[in-house]
Amino acid sequence: MTLSPNHAPGSRRLPSRPGTVLAGLCIVLFLLPLFLAALPPLAASASEFSFLKGLFVREVKGYGMYTEEQSSRFEKGSRISVYLEIDGFQNLKKDNAYEVHLSLDLLVKDDKGNVGIEQKDVVTSDLIVKSPWRDFFFTVNIDLAELPPGKYTLGFVATDRSNDKKASHDMDIEIY
Repeated sequence: MTLSPNHAPGSRRLPSRPGTVLAGLCIVLFLLPLFLAALPPLAASASEFSFLKGLFVREVKGYGMYTEEQSSRFEKGSRISVYLEIDGFQNLKKDNAYEVHLSLDLLVKDDKGNVGIEQKDVVTSDLIVKSPWRDFFFTVNIDLAELPPGKYTLGFVATDRSNDKKASHDMDIEIY
C-alpha cells in the first residue's frame, strides 16, 4: 500500500481546487469587517477599576513613556515624581462624545501605617473625548521637604467620579 503525502489511511481525499479555496478565503476576508461592524461596540474597559502600575520616575512624556528612577530612596528636601496608570474607569456616553471623571487622593503613612498627611483631589481630571478613552495616567509631584528621614508609604486612592468606584495603590519610600 502506498500513501500519498496528502492522504492518510481512513481519510477522504478532498478534490484539489485551489481557485475554490482562494475564492472562499476572499469572501471571508471581505465579509469579516462587515460582520464586526454590525456587532455592538465593546465596553470602554471590561476590567475592574484598578491601578496597573505605580513608579517613581524622573520624567514623563506620555502614557507608558517615562524614565523610571533607580530606587525608592530619596534625599530629604528633594522633589519626586510618581507615575500611576489606571484601568477600568467608566466612559459616560453623552451625545456624540464620552466623558471621563477621575480624581486622585494622596495619603502619607509612617512605618507603622498611621496616616500623617492626607490630601484630597491632588489631581482631578474631567475629559470630554470623541471615542472611549482607554489609557489614563496620573503624574504626581511631591515635595519631601516636610518629612523627616525615615520609611513611609505613599497611598494613592483613585476615584472614578462617574460611578464612585475606588482603587488604591501603595508605594514604599525611604527618605535619608
